[in-house]
Amino acid sequence: MSSIRSLLEVFQSRKLVALLLLGFFSGLPLFLTSRTLQLWMQDAKVDLGAITLFGLVGLPYSLKFVWSPLLDRFTPPFLGPHRSWLVLTQAGLVLAIGAMALQQPSQNSQVLQVLAITTLAIAFLSATQDIAGDAYRTDVLAPQELESGASLWVWGYRAALFITSSLALVLADYLPWNLIYGLIALLMALGLGVTFWAPRTQRTELRTEVSPAPSLNTDQTPSHRPFLSVRDGLFLILIGAIVVGLLGGVVAGSIPLYWFYCALTALLVVWIGAAVFVPEQWLTAGRSTDASPSLQDAVVLPLRDFFHRFGHLQGGLILVFIVLYKLGDSLVGITGNLFLREIGFTKTEIGTIQGGMGFLATTVGVVVGGVLMTRLGINRSLWIFGILQLLSNLGYYALAVTGKDYSLLVLAINIENFSAGMVTVATVAFLMSLCTHQFTTTQFALFSSLMAIGRDILSAPAGGWAQATGWPTFFLLTLVVALPGLFLLPVVAPWKQERPTPTEI
Repeated sequence: MSSIRSLLEVFQSRKLVALLLLGFFSGLPLFLTSRTLQLWMQDAKVDLGAITLFGLVGLPYSLKFVWSPLLDRFTPPFLGPHRSWLVLTQAGLVLAIGAMALQQPSQNSQVLQVLAITTLAIAFLSATQDIAGDAYRTDVLAPQELESGASLWVWGYRAALFITSSLALVLADYLPWNLIYGLIALLMALGLGVTFWAPRTQRTELRTEVSPAPSLNTDQTPSHRPFLSVRDGLFLILIGAIVVGLLGGVVAGSIPLYWFYCALTALLVVWIGAAVFVPEQWLTAGRSTDASPSLQDAVVLPLRDFFHRFGHLQGGLILVFIVLYKLGDSLVGITGNLFLREIGFTKTEIGTIQGGMGFLATTVGVVVGGVLMTRLGINRSLWIFGILQLLSNLGYYALAVTGKDYSLLVLAINIENFSAGMVTVATVAFLMSLCTHQFTTTQFALFSSLMAIGRDILSAPAGGWAQATGWPTFFLLTLVVALPGLFLLPVVAPWKQERPTPTEI
Protein backbone atom coordinates (compact mmCIF):
# COMPACT_ATOMS: atom_id res chain seq x y z
CA MET A 1 0.00 0.00 0.00
CA SER A 2 2.83 2.39 0.77
CA SER A 3 4.27 1.86 -2.74
CA ILE A 4 0.87 2.64 -4.30
CA ARG A 5 0.56 5.80 -2.19
CA SER A 6 4.06 6.85 -3.24
CA LEU A 7 3.15 6.32 -6.91
CA LEU A 8 -0.02 8.41 -6.51
CA GLU A 9 2.03 11.17 -4.85
CA VAL A 10 4.34 11.21 -7.87
CA PHE A 11 1.45 12.04 -10.22
CA GLN A 12 0.27 14.78 -7.87
CA SER A 13 3.61 16.57 -8.32
CA ARG A 14 3.73 19.03 -11.22
CA LYS A 15 7.52 18.75 -11.27
CA LEU A 16 7.61 14.95 -11.60
CA VAL A 17 4.80 14.79 -14.15
CA ALA A 18 6.66 17.41 -16.20
CA LEU A 19 9.81 15.26 -16.09
CA LEU A 20 7.85 12.22 -17.26
CA LEU A 21 6.47 14.16 -20.24
CA LEU A 22 9.75 15.92 -21.07
CA GLY A 23 11.49 12.53 -21.02
CA PHE A 24 8.91 11.36 -23.55
CA PHE A 25 9.57 14.26 -25.93
CA SER A 26 13.31 13.83 -25.47
CA GLY A 27 13.09 10.24 -26.71
CA LEU A 28 10.64 10.89 -29.54
CA PRO A 29 13.16 11.93 -32.28
CA LEU A 30 15.79 9.21 -31.63
CA PHE A 31 14.49 6.32 -33.76
CA LEU A 32 13.16 8.68 -36.46
CA THR A 33 16.75 9.03 -37.69
CA SER A 34 17.85 5.44 -37.13
CA ARG A 35 15.78 2.24 -36.89
CA THR A 36 12.47 3.61 -38.16
CA LEU A 37 14.08 5.58 -40.99
CA GLN A 38 16.05 2.51 -42.08
CA LEU A 39 12.84 0.51 -42.53
CA TRP A 40 11.24 3.39 -44.47
CA MET A 41 14.29 3.50 -46.76
CA GLN A 42 14.20 -0.29 -47.14
CA ASP A 43 10.53 -0.11 -48.22
CA ALA A 44 11.58 2.58 -50.74
CA LYS A 45 14.13 0.14 -52.26
CA VAL A 46 17.15 2.23 -51.26
CA ASP A 47 20.48 0.42 -51.56
CA LEU A 48 21.62 -1.29 -48.35
CA GLY A 49 24.96 0.55 -48.43
CA ALA A 50 23.21 3.92 -48.51
CA ILE A 51 20.94 2.88 -45.64
CA THR A 52 23.95 1.90 -43.55
CA LEU A 53 25.67 5.20 -44.33
CA PHE A 54 22.70 7.04 -42.81
CA GLY A 55 23.75 5.63 -39.45
CA LEU A 56 26.35 8.39 -39.38
CA VAL A 57 23.67 11.00 -38.68
CA GLY A 58 23.77 9.78 -35.07
CA LEU A 59 27.17 11.45 -34.64
CA PRO A 60 25.71 14.55 -32.93
CA TYR A 61 24.83 12.38 -29.94
CA SER A 62 28.52 11.56 -29.50
CA LEU A 63 29.70 15.10 -30.28
CA LYS A 64 27.22 17.05 -28.20
CA PHE A 65 29.79 17.74 -25.48
CA VAL A 66 31.51 20.07 -28.00
CA TRP A 67 28.68 22.64 -28.11
CA SER A 68 27.16 21.99 -24.68
CA PRO A 69 29.17 24.91 -23.15
CA LEU A 70 27.20 27.26 -25.39
CA LEU A 71 24.02 26.32 -23.54
CA ASP A 72 25.76 26.89 -20.21
CA ARG A 73 27.23 30.19 -21.42
CA PHE A 74 24.29 31.89 -23.18
CA THR A 75 20.61 32.13 -22.29
CA PRO A 76 17.78 33.18 -24.63
CA PRO A 77 15.83 36.06 -23.03
CA PHE A 78 12.81 34.02 -21.87
CA LEU A 79 11.96 31.12 -19.55
CA GLY A 80 15.46 30.85 -18.05
CA PRO A 81 18.52 28.87 -19.23
CA HIS A 82 17.12 25.36 -19.70
CA ARG A 83 13.46 25.71 -20.66
CA SER A 84 14.29 28.41 -23.22
CA TRP A 85 16.68 26.06 -25.03
CA LEU A 86 14.08 23.28 -24.80
CA VAL A 87 11.49 25.50 -26.51
CA LEU A 88 13.90 26.45 -29.30
CA THR A 89 15.01 22.89 -30.00
CA GLN A 90 11.48 21.49 -29.81
CA ALA A 91 10.21 24.10 -32.26
CA GLY A 92 13.09 23.22 -34.58
CA LEU A 93 12.28 19.53 -34.28
CA VAL A 94 8.63 20.10 -35.20
CA LEU A 95 9.74 21.87 -38.40
CA ALA A 96 12.49 19.35 -39.23
CA ILE A 97 10.30 16.25 -38.67
CA GLY A 98 7.52 17.94 -40.64
CA ALA A 99 10.00 18.60 -43.47
CA MET A 100 11.00 14.92 -43.45
CA ALA A 101 7.32 13.96 -43.71
CA LEU A 102 7.21 15.83 -47.03
CA GLN A 103 10.11 13.83 -48.50
CA GLN A 104 10.27 10.43 -50.11
CA PRO A 105 13.46 8.30 -49.95
CA SER A 106 14.72 6.92 -53.25
CA GLN A 107 17.98 5.78 -54.77
CA ASN A 108 18.42 9.21 -56.39
CA SER A 109 21.57 10.80 -54.91
CA GLN A 110 20.11 14.31 -54.78
CA VAL A 111 17.05 13.07 -52.92
CA LEU A 112 19.24 11.21 -50.46
CA GLN A 113 21.41 14.29 -49.90
CA VAL A 114 18.38 16.40 -49.00
CA LEU A 115 17.11 13.61 -46.74
CA ALA A 116 20.54 13.34 -45.10
CA ILE A 117 20.61 17.06 -44.35
CA THR A 118 17.13 16.92 -42.83
CA THR A 119 18.01 13.83 -40.81
CA LEU A 120 21.23 15.40 -39.55
CA ALA A 121 19.29 18.51 -38.50
CA ILE A 122 16.89 16.32 -36.50
CA ALA A 123 19.79 14.50 -34.83
CA PHE A 124 21.53 17.78 -33.97
CA LEU A 125 18.38 19.34 -32.54
CA SER A 126 17.54 16.14 -30.66
CA ALA A 127 21.04 15.97 -29.13
CA THR A 128 20.75 19.63 -28.12
CA GLN A 129 17.32 18.98 -26.60
CA ASP A 130 18.93 16.16 -24.59
CA ILE A 131 21.61 18.56 -23.31
CA ALA A 132 19.03 21.08 -22.13
CA GLY A 133 16.68 18.41 -20.78
CA ASP A 134 19.41 16.65 -18.80
CA ALA A 135 20.46 19.97 -17.27
CA TYR A 136 16.86 20.94 -16.45
CA ARG A 137 16.17 17.58 -14.80
CA THR A 138 19.33 17.79 -12.70
CA ASP A 139 18.67 21.36 -11.57
CA VAL A 140 14.95 21.04 -10.84
CA LEU A 141 15.27 17.96 -8.62
CA ALA A 142 16.18 18.07 -4.96
CA PRO A 143 18.79 15.49 -3.85
CA GLN A 144 16.12 13.25 -2.32
CA GLU A 145 14.18 13.31 -5.62
CA LEU A 146 16.99 12.09 -7.90
CA GLU A 147 15.87 8.46 -7.88
CA SER A 148 12.18 9.07 -8.63
CA GLY A 149 12.95 11.85 -11.11
CA ALA A 150 15.42 9.70 -13.05
CA SER A 151 12.96 6.79 -13.10
CA LEU A 152 10.12 8.90 -14.50
CA TRP A 153 12.36 10.51 -17.13
CA VAL A 154 13.54 7.10 -18.38
CA TRP A 155 9.96 5.80 -18.29
CA GLY A 156 8.82 8.64 -20.54
CA TYR A 157 11.84 8.21 -22.82
CA ARG A 158 11.15 4.50 -23.26
CA ALA A 159 7.47 5.16 -24.00
CA ALA A 160 8.53 7.44 -26.87
CA LEU A 161 10.85 4.76 -28.23
CA PHE A 162 7.94 2.31 -28.20
CA ILE A 163 5.78 4.71 -30.25
CA THR A 164 8.47 5.45 -32.83
CA SER A 165 9.50 1.82 -33.23
CA SER A 166 6.84 -0.81 -32.59
CA LEU A 167 3.70 1.31 -32.98
CA ALA A 168 5.08 3.12 -36.03
CA LEU A 169 5.91 -0.22 -37.67
CA VAL A 170 2.39 -1.52 -37.10
CA LEU A 171 0.87 1.66 -38.56
CA ALA A 172 3.22 1.46 -41.55
CA ASP A 173 1.29 -1.62 -42.74
CA TYR A 174 -1.84 0.55 -43.08
CA LEU A 175 -0.62 4.15 -43.53
CA PRO A 176 2.09 5.76 -45.67
CA TRP A 177 5.35 6.62 -43.93
CA ASN A 178 4.90 10.32 -44.75
CA LEU A 179 1.67 10.45 -42.77
CA ILE A 180 3.28 8.65 -39.82
CA TYR A 181 6.13 11.17 -39.69
CA GLY A 182 3.61 14.00 -40.00
CA LEU A 183 1.65 12.65 -37.03
CA ILE A 184 4.87 12.41 -35.00
CA ALA A 185 5.67 16.04 -35.88
CA LEU A 186 2.26 17.07 -34.51
CA LEU A 187 2.90 14.98 -31.40
CA MET A 188 6.28 16.70 -30.97
CA ALA A 189 4.52 20.08 -31.03
CA LEU A 190 2.79 19.17 -27.77
CA GLY A 191 6.20 19.26 -26.12
CA LEU A 192 6.23 23.04 -26.42
CA GLY A 193 3.19 23.28 -24.16
CA VAL A 194 4.76 20.91 -21.64
CA THR A 195 7.96 23.00 -21.52
CA PHE A 196 6.02 26.22 -20.88
CA TRP A 197 4.01 24.44 -18.18
CA ALA A 198 7.01 22.83 -16.47
CA PRO A 199 8.13 24.54 -13.23
CA ARG A 200 11.15 26.81 -13.25
CA THR A 201 14.46 25.73 -11.74
CA GLN A 202 14.90 27.98 -8.76
CA ARG A 203 18.64 27.43 -8.55
CA THR A 204 19.60 28.43 -12.07
CA GLU A 205 16.85 30.57 -13.57
CA LEU A 206 17.77 33.41 -11.24
CA ARG A 207 21.40 33.52 -12.51
CA THR A 208 21.14 36.59 -14.68
CA GLU A 209 23.53 38.99 -13.03
CA VAL A 210 27.13 39.40 -14.21
CA SER A 211 29.47 37.37 -12.07
CA PRO A 212 33.07 38.17 -11.20
CA ALA A 213 36.13 36.50 -12.69
CA PRO A 214 35.79 32.72 -12.74
CA SER A 215 37.10 30.65 -9.91
CA LEU A 216 36.37 27.31 -8.33
CA ASN A 217 34.48 28.90 -5.47
CA THR A 218 31.18 27.05 -5.43
CA ASP A 219 29.26 30.21 -4.60
CA GLN A 220 30.05 31.66 -8.03
CA THR A 221 28.41 30.62 -11.27
CA PRO A 222 29.14 31.50 -14.88
CA SER A 223 26.85 34.24 -16.12
CA HIS A 224 24.61 33.81 -19.13
CA ARG A 225 25.19 36.79 -21.43
CA PRO A 226 23.45 37.31 -24.76
CA PHE A 227 26.46 39.09 -26.32
CA LEU A 228 29.69 37.70 -27.78
CA SER A 229 33.08 39.27 -27.32
CA VAL A 230 35.62 39.05 -30.13
CA ARG A 231 37.44 36.32 -28.19
CA ASP A 232 34.18 34.43 -27.70
CA GLY A 233 33.33 34.83 -31.37
CA LEU A 234 36.63 33.36 -32.53
CA PHE A 235 36.26 30.48 -30.10
CA LEU A 236 32.71 29.84 -31.32
CA ILE A 237 33.97 29.74 -34.90
CA LEU A 238 36.59 27.18 -33.85
CA ILE A 239 33.96 24.97 -32.20
CA GLY A 240 31.70 25.25 -35.25
CA ALA A 241 34.57 24.37 -37.59
CA ILE A 242 35.38 21.26 -35.53
CA VAL A 243 31.77 20.04 -35.55
CA VAL A 244 31.10 20.79 -39.22
CA GLY A 245 34.50 19.46 -40.29
CA LEU A 246 34.11 16.14 -38.48
CA LEU A 247 30.50 15.55 -39.48
CA GLY A 248 30.98 16.74 -43.06
CA GLY A 249 34.18 14.75 -43.50
CA VAL A 250 32.64 11.50 -42.28
CA VAL A 251 29.41 11.90 -44.27
CA ALA A 252 31.36 12.81 -47.43
CA GLY A 253 33.67 9.85 -46.91
CA SER A 254 36.85 11.95 -46.77
CA ILE A 255 37.42 11.09 -43.11
CA PRO A 256 37.44 7.33 -42.37
CA LEU A 257 35.53 6.27 -39.28
CA TYR A 258 38.77 5.15 -37.62
CA TRP A 259 40.23 8.65 -37.88
CA PHE A 260 36.96 10.15 -36.71
CA TYR A 261 37.14 7.99 -33.59
CA CYS A 262 40.74 9.12 -33.06
CA ALA A 263 39.75 12.78 -33.50
CA LEU A 264 36.86 12.41 -31.05
CA THR A 265 39.14 10.75 -28.51
CA ALA A 266 41.75 13.49 -28.99
CA LEU A 267 39.10 16.18 -28.38
CA LEU A 268 38.15 14.57 -25.10
CA VAL A 269 41.77 14.13 -24.01
CA VAL A 270 42.65 17.73 -24.85
CA TRP A 271 39.55 19.02 -23.07
CA ILE A 272 40.21 16.99 -19.94
CA GLY A 273 43.93 17.79 -20.04
CA ALA A 274 43.27 21.53 -20.32
CA ALA A 275 40.87 21.39 -17.39
CA VAL A 276 43.38 19.55 -15.22
CA PHE A 277 46.74 21.04 -16.17
CA VAL A 278 46.23 24.58 -17.55
CA PRO A 279 47.00 27.08 -14.75
CA GLU A 280 44.03 29.21 -13.78
CA GLN A 281 45.99 32.43 -14.29
CA TRP A 282 46.32 31.57 -17.98
CA LEU A 283 42.54 31.64 -18.28
CA THR A 284 42.29 35.11 -16.78
CA ALA A 285 45.36 36.64 -18.44
CA GLY A 286 44.64 40.04 -19.92
CA ARG A 287 41.19 40.29 -18.35
CA SER A 288 40.09 42.67 -15.64
CA THR A 289 39.01 41.23 -12.31
CA ASP A 290 35.38 42.30 -12.80
CA ALA A 291 35.05 40.82 -16.29
CA SER A 292 32.45 38.14 -16.78
CA PRO A 293 33.52 34.60 -17.73
CA SER A 294 34.38 33.93 -21.36
CA LEU A 295 33.18 31.07 -23.50
CA GLN A 296 36.53 29.37 -22.96
CA ASP A 297 35.83 29.44 -19.24
CA ALA A 298 32.50 27.73 -19.90
CA VAL A 299 34.41 24.92 -21.63
CA VAL A 300 37.20 24.48 -19.06
CA LEU A 301 35.65 25.41 -15.73
CA PRO A 302 33.04 22.61 -15.57
CA LEU A 303 35.78 19.98 -15.73
CA ARG A 304 38.04 21.94 -13.38
CA ASP A 305 35.15 22.00 -10.93
CA PHE A 306 34.61 18.23 -11.34
CA PHE A 307 38.27 17.38 -10.71
CA HIS A 308 38.46 19.94 -7.90
CA ARG A 309 35.65 18.12 -6.08
CA PHE A 310 36.71 14.54 -6.74
CA GLY A 311 40.47 14.80 -7.19
CA HIS A 312 42.47 13.82 -10.26
CA LEU A 313 42.65 10.09 -9.55
CA GLN A 314 39.07 9.47 -8.45
CA GLY A 315 37.71 11.89 -11.07
CA GLY A 316 39.62 10.11 -13.84
CA LEU A 317 38.41 6.71 -12.66
CA ILE A 318 34.81 7.97 -12.61
CA LEU A 319 35.12 9.05 -16.26
CA VAL A 320 36.57 5.65 -17.21
CA PHE A 321 33.76 3.94 -15.30
CA ILE A 322 31.12 5.90 -17.24
CA VAL A 323 32.61 4.63 -20.51
CA LEU A 324 32.90 0.99 -19.42
CA TYR A 325 29.91 0.35 -17.13
CA LYS A 326 27.39 -0.53 -19.89
CA LEU A 327 29.88 -1.76 -22.50
CA GLY A 328 28.95 -5.44 -22.16
CA ASP A 329 25.28 -4.62 -22.65
CA SER A 330 26.14 -2.37 -25.63
CA LEU A 331 27.88 -5.26 -27.40
CA VAL A 332 24.70 -7.32 -27.11
CA GLY A 333 22.50 -4.40 -28.11
CA ILE A 334 24.36 -3.71 -31.34
CA THR A 335 24.42 -7.36 -32.45
CA GLY A 336 21.31 -8.86 -30.85
CA ASN A 337 18.86 -8.49 -33.74
CA LEU A 338 21.48 -9.54 -36.31
CA PHE A 339 22.12 -12.68 -34.28
CA LEU A 340 18.40 -13.48 -33.98
CA ARG A 341 17.91 -13.09 -37.74
CA GLU A 342 20.89 -15.36 -38.37
CA ILE A 343 19.47 -18.21 -36.29
CA GLY A 344 16.13 -18.08 -38.10
CA PHE A 345 13.76 -15.61 -36.42
CA THR A 346 11.77 -13.35 -38.75
CA LYS A 347 11.66 -9.56 -38.53
CA THR A 348 8.00 -9.74 -37.48
CA GLU A 349 8.81 -12.13 -34.65
CA ILE A 350 11.73 -10.03 -33.47
CA GLY A 351 9.79 -6.77 -33.73
CA THR A 352 6.76 -8.10 -31.92
CA ILE A 353 8.69 -9.63 -29.03
CA GLN A 354 11.34 -6.89 -28.80
CA GLY A 355 8.92 -4.01 -29.25
CA GLY A 356 5.97 -5.41 -27.33
CA MET A 357 7.14 -7.71 -24.57
CA GLY A 358 10.57 -6.07 -24.48
CA PHE A 359 9.02 -2.64 -23.95
CA LEU A 360 6.85 -3.94 -21.12
CA ALA A 361 9.87 -5.61 -19.53
CA THR A 362 11.85 -2.36 -19.77
CA THR A 363 8.97 -0.40 -18.26
CA VAL A 364 8.72 -2.83 -15.37
CA GLY A 365 12.50 -2.64 -14.97
CA VAL A 366 12.36 1.16 -14.80
CA VAL A 367 9.59 1.09 -12.19
CA VAL A 368 11.20 -1.65 -10.10
CA GLY A 369 14.60 -0.02 -10.44
CA GLY A 370 13.25 3.33 -9.26
CA VAL A 371 11.50 1.76 -6.27
CA LEU A 372 14.53 -0.31 -5.27
CA MET A 373 16.88 2.63 -5.73
CA THR A 374 14.91 4.74 -3.26
CA ARG A 375 15.54 2.01 -0.69
CA LEU A 376 19.05 0.91 -1.66
CA GLY A 377 20.55 4.24 -2.71
CA ILE A 378 22.34 4.97 -5.98
CA ASN A 379 25.64 3.25 -5.22
CA ARG A 380 24.24 -0.11 -4.12
CA SER A 381 21.83 -0.05 -7.05
CA LEU A 382 24.78 0.32 -9.44
CA TRP A 383 26.30 -2.82 -7.91
CA ILE A 384 23.17 -4.99 -7.96
CA PHE A 385 21.74 -3.80 -11.27
CA GLY A 386 25.16 -4.02 -12.94
CA ILE A 387 25.57 -7.65 -11.92
CA LEU A 388 22.06 -8.45 -13.20
CA GLN A 389 22.91 -6.70 -16.47
CA LEU A 390 26.01 -8.87 -16.86
CA LEU A 391 24.10 -12.10 -16.14
CA SER A 392 21.30 -11.15 -18.55
CA ASN A 393 23.70 -11.74 -21.48
CA LEU A 394 23.60 -15.45 -20.64
CA GLY A 395 20.14 -15.60 -22.24
CA TYR A 396 21.66 -14.84 -25.63
CA TYR A 397 24.44 -17.33 -24.95
CA ALA A 398 21.79 -20.01 -24.33
CA LEU A 399 20.12 -19.14 -27.64
CA ALA A 400 23.49 -19.31 -29.42
CA VAL A 401 24.03 -22.82 -28.08
CA THR A 402 20.51 -24.23 -28.60
CA GLY A 403 19.46 -22.38 -31.77
CA LYS A 404 15.97 -21.11 -32.61
CA ASP A 405 13.75 -21.51 -29.56
CA TYR A 406 10.73 -19.25 -28.91
CA SER A 407 10.66 -19.87 -25.18
CA LEU A 408 14.33 -18.98 -24.81
CA LEU A 409 13.83 -15.91 -27.04
CA VAL A 410 11.05 -14.58 -24.83
CA LEU A 411 13.08 -15.29 -21.70
CA ALA A 412 16.29 -13.73 -23.05
CA ILE A 413 14.63 -10.54 -24.33
CA ASN A 414 12.54 -10.02 -21.20
CA ILE A 415 15.46 -10.51 -18.82
CA GLU A 416 17.79 -8.30 -20.91
CA ASN A 417 15.23 -5.48 -21.23
CA PHE A 418 14.22 -5.68 -17.57
CA SER A 419 17.87 -5.40 -16.50
CA ALA A 420 18.49 -2.59 -19.00
CA GLY A 421 15.59 -0.59 -17.55
CA MET A 422 16.96 -0.87 -14.01
CA VAL A 423 20.53 -0.05 -15.08
CA THR A 424 19.43 2.99 -17.06
CA VAL A 425 17.60 4.48 -14.06
CA ALA A 426 20.60 3.95 -11.78
CA THR A 427 23.03 5.36 -14.36
CA VAL A 428 21.00 8.52 -14.97
CA ALA A 429 20.69 9.14 -11.22
CA PHE A 430 24.43 8.54 -10.77
CA LEU A 431 25.36 11.01 -13.51
CA MET A 432 23.04 13.64 -12.04
CA SER A 433 24.65 13.18 -8.64
CA LEU A 434 28.05 14.02 -10.17
CA CYS A 435 26.94 17.42 -11.46
CA THR A 436 27.00 20.78 -9.72
CA HIS A 437 24.29 23.29 -10.50
CA GLN A 438 26.85 25.84 -11.67
CA PHE A 439 27.85 23.69 -14.65
CA THR A 440 25.00 21.20 -15.04
CA THR A 441 24.63 21.46 -18.81
CA THR A 442 28.25 20.92 -19.78
CA GLN A 443 29.01 18.31 -17.12
CA PHE A 444 26.03 16.10 -17.93
CA ALA A 445 26.66 16.45 -21.67
CA LEU A 446 30.24 15.28 -21.16
CA PHE A 447 29.14 12.31 -19.06
CA SER A 448 26.46 11.25 -21.54
CA SER A 449 28.91 11.66 -24.44
CA LEU A 450 31.31 9.33 -22.64
CA MET A 451 28.48 6.80 -22.37
CA ALA A 452 27.82 7.24 -26.10
CA ILE A 453 31.48 6.44 -26.81
CA GLY A 454 31.08 3.13 -25.02
CA ARG A 455 27.76 2.46 -26.76
CA ASP A 456 28.61 3.58 -30.32
CA ILE A 457 32.39 3.54 -30.73
CA LEU A 458 33.88 0.84 -28.52
CA SER A 459 31.09 -1.55 -29.51
CA ALA A 460 31.54 -0.90 -33.25
CA PRO A 461 33.88 -3.92 -33.84
CA ALA A 462 31.33 -6.28 -32.25
CA GLY A 463 30.22 -7.77 -35.56
CA GLY A 464 33.79 -8.64 -36.53
CA TRP A 465 34.39 -10.21 -33.13
CA ALA A 466 31.27 -12.34 -33.50
CA GLN A 467 32.36 -13.54 -36.94
CA ALA A 468 35.84 -14.37 -35.68
CA THR A 469 34.80 -16.20 -32.50
CA GLY A 470 31.32 -17.55 -33.24
CA TRP A 471 28.19 -16.45 -31.41
CA PRO A 472 28.49 -18.60 -28.25
CA THR A 473 32.05 -17.43 -27.57
CA PHE A 474 31.12 -13.85 -28.42
CA PHE A 475 28.34 -13.70 -25.85
CA LEU A 476 30.69 -15.14 -23.23
CA LEU A 477 33.15 -12.42 -24.26
CA THR A 478 30.51 -9.78 -23.47
CA LEU A 479 30.52 -11.02 -19.87
CA VAL A 480 34.28 -10.51 -19.68
CA VAL A 481 34.03 -7.04 -21.23
CA ALA A 482 31.45 -6.03 -18.59
CA LEU A 483 33.79 -6.89 -15.69
CA PRO A 484 36.17 -3.85 -15.76
CA GLY A 485 33.28 -1.47 -15.14
CA LEU A 486 32.09 -3.55 -12.19
CA PHE A 487 35.63 -3.75 -10.79
CA LEU A 488 35.69 0.07 -10.59
CA LEU A 489 32.58 0.20 -8.38
CA PRO A 490 34.47 -0.01 -5.03
CA VAL A 491 36.30 3.19 -5.99
CA VAL A 492 33.65 5.26 -7.77
CA ALA A 493 30.52 4.05 -5.94
CA PRO A 494 31.45 2.38 -2.62
CA TRP A 495 28.79 0.03 -1.28
CA LYS A 496 28.46 1.80 2.08
CA GLN A 497 28.06 5.33 0.66
CA GLU A 498 24.80 6.68 -0.73
CA ARG A 499 26.39 9.27 -3.02
CA PRO A 500 29.71 9.62 -4.83
CA THR A 501 31.91 11.26 -2.22
CA PRO A 502 34.39 13.91 -3.37
CA THR A 503 37.94 13.55 -2.16
CA GLU A 504 40.59 16.16 -1.60
CA ILE A 505 42.99 16.88 -4.46
